Amino acid sequence: MSSVRKLTESSAQDFANKRILLVDDHTHVRTIFTSILNGLGMFRLSTADRADRALSTLQTEPIDLVITDFNMPGLSGIGLAQRIRQEIRSKNPRFNPSIPIIMITSFGTKKCLIAARDAGVDEFLAKPFTTLGVAERIDSAVNLQRPFIVSDNYIGPCRRRKVDPILSGLKRREADRIAVMNDFDLERNLMQGDAQILIDIAGYEAIEETSTEAITRIGEITAARAHKIRDGLLERAAMSLLKYVALAAAQDNLEADMVEMHGYAVKQLLDLAGKDLNLSNQVVDSLERAVAKRTRVRDVA
Repeated sequence: MSSVRKLTESSAQDFANKRILLVDDHTHVRTIFTSILNGLGMFRLSTADRADRALSTLQTEPIDLVITDFNMPGLSGIGLAQRIRQEIRSKNPRFNPSIPIIMITSFGTKKCLIAARDAGVDEFLAKPFTTLGVAERIDSAVNLQRPFIVSDNYIGPCRRRKVDPILSGLKRREADRIAVMNDFDLERNLMQGDAQILIDIAGYEAIEETSTEAITRIGEITAARAHKIRDGLLERAAMSLLKYVALAAAQDNLEADMVEMHGYAVKQLLDLAGKDLNLSNQVVDSLERAVAKRTRVRDVA
């Protein structure tokens, strides 16, 4: 909570004066989000359950920030972002087309993130979200806005990394470090989304063959992404999942609770990254012990 307090104290005035438009077709998500925003000192909140209603609100209220779900019936979050950005081509714009947009998503595929980026979205927020995560994304969208670009093929915040030919030595390495951090943020969002897919699959009544293939694929992709950002513990967690799926599928006895455990473990490891190495090690050790115990019991049986 201290991290949230430090962040919101530095941005309290900016947060308090901003009017937010929250767009999500699920009532409980809007309720949870409202509670989080109120806790951050943001009480000027409008909501909409559909993109078309959100567009109507934009025309009648002075909105400073749009937070929208990715997947909605009718016009999607992607479509809403595109409509907002395209307003700049109107002779008489009905609202601010450069308004910051945060996209809520549980989809972990690179294709989805690229689609949202190309639609002009400023920030991504992966489900399930935390108060700190919401505060960080809002702070970035509101206080760290990038230049707004209007071209034939793209309308939205500038995506280019600034390359200064004067930079060299330590300054050049600092620019490289920032680029690596940006790559880590993307990989982290993708792994968060994939972990949520594991949890969703585990919620089904039965895990079918196609689900087993999806779980294996997520394990392989997570392992590759963890290796890319050099996170050995995340890579071990992914390999633990792959080991379990291979052994369990061979005996036609893949258990939902083990899949769910791995999904939540990946989320926890992402949250703990760089903060608590001992606890992170405990999480991975617990996974590996659970896999060993569960598969050993079957062998004995």
